Amino acid sequence: MDHDNAIQAGLDQLMDPHARRAGRFRMWIAWIMAAVVVVSLVAWFAGRDTLPTRITIATAREDGLYHKFADELRFVIEDSGTGLKVELRPTEGSLENAALLRAGTVDLAILQAGAVDMSGLAVLAPLFHDVVHIVVRRSCGIDSLFELEGHNVSLGPCGSGMRYSAVKILEQHWVDIDKLAKTETAFPDLQDDAEMCAAIVTSGLANPELDELLSSSEFKLLPVPYAEALAVKQPYFQPFSIPAGMYGPSVPEAAVPTVATMAVLAALENVSNALVGETLSTLYERFPPTQFPTVVRAAEAAAWSTMRLHAAARAYHHPYKGLDVLAEFADAVAGIKELLFALGAGLYLLWNRRQRMREKDRRAKFDAQKDRLNALLEQTVKIEEAQIEAIDSHELKGYLDQVTHVKLRALRELTHEDLRGDRLFSIFLMQCENLSRKIQAKWK
Repeated sequence: MDHDNAIQAGLDQLMDPHARRAGRFRMWIAWIMAAVVVVSLVAWFAGRDTLPTRITIATAREDGLYHKFADELRFVIEDSGTGLKVELRPTEGSLENAALLRAGTVDLAILQAGAVDMSGLAVLAPLFHDVVHIVVRRSCGIDSLFELEGHNVSLGPCGSGMRYSAVKILEQHWVDIDKLAKTETAFPDLQDDAEMCAAIVTSGLANPELDELLSSSEFKLLPVPYAEALAVKQPYFQPFSIPAGMYGPSVPEAAVPTVATMAVLAALENVSNALVGETLSTLYERFPPTQFPTVVRAAEAAAWSTMRLHAAARAYHHPYKGLDVLAEFADAVAGIKELLFALGAGLYLLWNRRQRMREKDRRAKFDAQKDRLNALLEQTVKIEEAQIEAIDSHELKGYLDQVTHVKLRALRELTHEDLRGDRLFSIFLMQCENLSRKIQAKWK
């Protein structure tokens, strides 16, 4: 019978439209929750920061130092076991490299600091100093930067950082660029083109083309006049000195004062953090220093402040930055905790002292009222002794009135709660009650 009732109840519920609607509503809620979970997982999987499988690095001329460095970096990256493949993109130099980055054509690029607008771009790492070399042919009789006017002088191809630096230096020293010829000639051509008298070359000290050119006795290096003043006026330049014998036993014969900027590895600001981390790990942890001895190492890169580094690069150099703030916060919390503990202890001591004083006062009041109760109880004893011989109704009534008054005084005066619960108070009331009955019995 119970089984039949259960079946009937189930059928009734199935037939109930409200129950069906509630069931469908619960089912839709479950499906929506499941869909939210799935969509969240898909979004997380699709949006997570992963290392790409292939990247392109914009360099400069294939025979130049930028391209040579990028080629060495490419080899180490591909040999790291991540599966990342690297393609090099030869260009005319920094301006073209920056344009390719903004167009999304390349992933990384080597730029000369200060030569391009960095809006939308970020520096991943300073690479090496790009040093300004003023190379002149001895036979041209040029002894200073100011004597370049009227000669064929290589400044580098348009769009290159090399040309940008050369133009800045000439402008700062009031040398008219329009009075120079063949300025877009590549500086290695000085070796074969006798008509070329000079070149302003901005390059790392490890440039093999520059080393080959200066190894010839036909050329010499001139200083950059007022190098320190130039560095003040042009924030991307800094005073630099080309060491004596850098390019041979006597080339130069003495250290040559000049200025230098920095070659940097750059990318878009929204470049993958994973790519930044892998690139810096390769550069600072796996790249052999002997390949490029002038490459900026990690400690110097972390302290470099001429240009702002990409956030992931800052995190690479300072992985625990922010924990000092957390430590200070923890210390502050600990200090506050100690202060609160001391304050709580002080308040507890004050409260405890007050409680003891209140207890002392209460005890004193209790003792005083107990003494009073003893006195009233003693009065009832005296009344009881006095009424023993009494037989006169008027006299007995007087004793009864005395007992009543004593009892009322006790109830009115003895208000301490502990005393009201004390056994002595019960004895007193019982004594009054018994004595009153005893007197009333004799009276009747």
